Amino acid sequence: MKPVVYEIKRTLTSKFVIIMMVAIVGLVSLLSYENGSTYSAVNIPSSPILTNGYYLNGQNLTMVGYFHDAYGKPDTHITAYYTYANSTFSSKANSNGYANATIPLGSVNAKTVPITVNYSYQQFRSSVSSSASTYSVYLLKSYSGLYIENEIFNPANKTDLGFMAMYVGQNGSSAPYTHFYVSQINLSNPNAFSALSLEGNHTFSFSASGFSHKTFFPSATASDKGKNYSVVATNSSGAFVSISNSRFPDISVLGPISVYTPLTQSQLQSLIFSGTSELLGFLIPILAIFAAYLTYGKDRTTGVMESVIKRPIARGEIIASRYLSNSVAIIGSVALSMLLSDIIIHHYLNLYPTLTFDAYFIWTYVVEGLAFLSLVYLFSHLVKSQGALLGAAIAIFVVWDLFWSIIPIAILSAFGVSSNSNAYLTTQIAFNYASPAGYSSLVSTFITGKIGLISSTSINPALFYITAPLLIIAGILWITVPFGISYWLSVNRD
Repeated sequence: MKPVVYEIKRTLTSKFVIIMMVAIVGLVSLLSYENGSTYSAVNIPSSPILTNGYYLNGQNLTMVGYFHDAYGKPDTHITAYYTYANSTFSSKANSNGYANATIPLGSVNAKTVPITVNYSYQQFRSSVSSSASTYSVYLLKSYSGLYIENEIFNPANKTDLGFMAMYVGQNGSSAPYTHFYVSQINLSNPNAFSALSLEGNHTFSFSASGFSHKTFFPSATASDKGKNYSVVATNSSGAFVSISNSRFPDISVLGPISVYTPLTQSQLQSLIFSGTSELLGFLIPILAIFAAYLTYGKDRTTGVMESVIKRPIARGEIIASRYLSNSVAIIGSVALSMLLSDIIIHHYLNLYPTLTFDAYFIWTYVVEGLAFLSLVYLFSHLVKSQGALLGAAIAIFVVWDLFWSIIPIAILSAFGVSSNSNAYLTTQIAFNYASPAGYSSLVSTFITGKIGLISSTSINPALFYITAPLLIIAGILWITVPFGISYWLSVNRD
């Protein structure tokens, strides 16, 4: 069996290499699943929303407050405050999201009563208070009736919007049978709105009864993006139901029901880099460094290599075949990770990365892996003992990979260099060129035009010497120079 075939088989059947390859491919696939299944181009509001209604019982007013999130689902552990005539009445939301408070009005001659409403809740162990708003209670009507809350996000598809219907009836009773008609409208001509015409030309319809609150989501498609819709409601007799918060008679304007925007290649590429760069940048060097130590460096420093050389195998043939076998494991891990990531991302986002991006991505982490591989091969010829080589391998990983991104930040901070200056960016990029661990950051900046993982800064990569030719040259040098020296030392000095 030829040495190269034997060494490849020996490397790929090594327990360490098998475990690392499974870990790399498995974790990248898991991250791709998480990114693909949870990705949304829409920023979903995180603050609670309070929808109010009321009912009157004699001279007592009961404010009905429903706390919910952007999906219309109940929010709890929130306290509502209702202020009337300088008296404040508080109520904490129950498990269903309702915070009701009864306010004694006494004798009132006005037609409307203003109630000041605000609320507070805990967020990250800090108290957050909302701004105050005024809710007008119409005393000639004993209950608020139907209220439509628009822009409720669809949890099944976060680019689709629906609406929530809240109903407060006599003494807080739930809604009778109600039919909702959702129709497309032209907001530029509000005078043309007619409940009758909207009902007759509806696009979607829903019916419900016995609800205090309920969400409705029209089956929006991409063609609905940019179009506006409204809703009208009728009772069991077919008469239109008044909507308490509407500025039009019996009509509530919903606005858009789809904010869908096709995912761009730029967004997809940024998503892939942000989801996998840190993981691959951590695991690939571990695979490279310790595969090199276990399959080459350890044999050389313990004298095992000498017994192999006594066979009819040249020194150059040994180092080349073992380096190639280690390279196969690294390239296979990266390529398989990219393949499965593409399949998973396409399943959820219906878009494949371009072949150019895939080529850059694979090249990036192959360079990073092979560069660390070459460095350990080089140090195998510079130290004399197994312990010294293991220490050097660990030092290479800790300094040139694990903490490399922190070192320039610490140095620049010590010298008081502003993070917004060109000197800061230039130094950071120079450090990225000075270590294989920084190579993925360079390629990411080249593709996305942004530098920094946490607070990204947009730059013109070419102005900071990040171009395709320079990246290719840097990658080739990081692979060939350390290995070339170690190959020369193996053939000519050992």
